[in-house]
Amino acid sequence: MVLLVLLQGFGSTVINKVTMINLKLFKGFSLQMGDNSPESKKIHFYCLMNDIDIKRFVISDEIPKDYVPSGSVEFCEKIIGYPKKPDYYPEWLSEYLFRKVWKSNEWIVGEKYFVKPLDRHKRFTGFITKGTYSKKKRPPFWYSEIISFVDEWRYYISNGYNLGGWWYQGQNEDMEAPELNCYIPENFCGTLDFGITSNGDFALVEAHPPYACGWYGSQNEIEIYLKWIINGWESITKNIKV
Repeated sequence: MVLLVLLQGFGSTVINKVTMINLKLFKGFSLQMGDNSPESKKIHFYCLMNDIDIKRFVISDEIPKDYVPSGSVEFCEKIIGYPKKPDYYPEWLSEYLFRKVWKSNEWIVGEKYFVKPLDRHKRFTGFITKGTYSKKKRPPFWYSEIISFVDEWRYYISNGYNLGGWWYQGQNEDMEAPELNCYIPENFCGTLDFGITSNGDFALVEAHPPYACGWYGSQNEIEIYLKWIINGWESITKNIKV
């Protein structure tokens, strides 16, 4: 079914044809109460225009597993039932790192490194340490040697297939995403952030699971994002009772 939709509230007014997405076995989308992010607004608007069921919940609610969630890490992992351990630097992308990365329980003093939490996503925002005890966090950690990225793009991967990539940070906003030619396992769903370094290398920034990730495409391309979160949540719910 194709609907002619007047898209408003996302910048300039746009007229666009929207094709109904495939919800698969899901009944609709569950949005986190109080989430006013651009992603939540775009999903909400799309669902309203296409008569797709939407429900809103707070984290303390019993959130149904047969609705695709959109919200914070805590919101999505409440449904999974456990925090997913981050793998920002998958082994199958090691040739694209161009720096040393490692796991540690030690807060390193004397050298500056980029640090992120190892035990769960977004427990704290990754940052470059000062080589002191300033901003010390509790372990465990992912450490990375520091490299400089000139421009960065996010690629949305669904079951090993690249749905597209969009610029999100750097100097050249209008630069198209470079072609992604790396090996990606068929069962991988998530995002891959890549960038061009100051040395000219096309390097992995980090990988993320298929939830609680920002959308860097336009409203006209929102179906790509919806397809990505539907397929990603389907891959996750294979291991939990729906």
